[in-house]
Amino acid sequence: MARGAAYGDFDRDGDVDILITTNQGPALLYRNDVTNGNRSIRLRLTGTKSNRDAVGAVVRLTAGDVTQSRMVRTGSSYLSQSELTLTFGLGRRDRADRIVVEWPNGRVDEHKNVAPGSYTCLEGGGLVG
Repeated sequence: MARGAAYGDFDRDGDVDILITTNQGPALLYRNDVTNGNRSIRLRLTGTKSNRDAVGAVVRLTAGDVTQSRMVRTGSSYLSQSELTLTFGLGRRDRADRIVVEWPNGRVDEHKNVAPGSYTCLEGGGLVG
């Protein structure tokens, strides 16, 4: 019987994997190892005026005619915590046109023409790869 689930990039290859725990059994790690050429942008937000983990921040990413939205949140399943880093799929696009970060304190930061990769996003600052 499965009890908890948490997602994150456990193998640090740029895609999201999932870990499921079971009652009186082993934890099961399902790795996402698809190599189809699709790209992603991963953002780890760090608050300076808002809370340090940026819990409650909303990020909207636009690439072409597609807009995606993610919220930094805690607690995802029974006795589980998924990573706070946000992952956005780009498909085969070579960049995101626009990323808008709405911080918990109301501040809004915008970043344009962002290439695939992993970044730290500092509140009131830029993206660091």
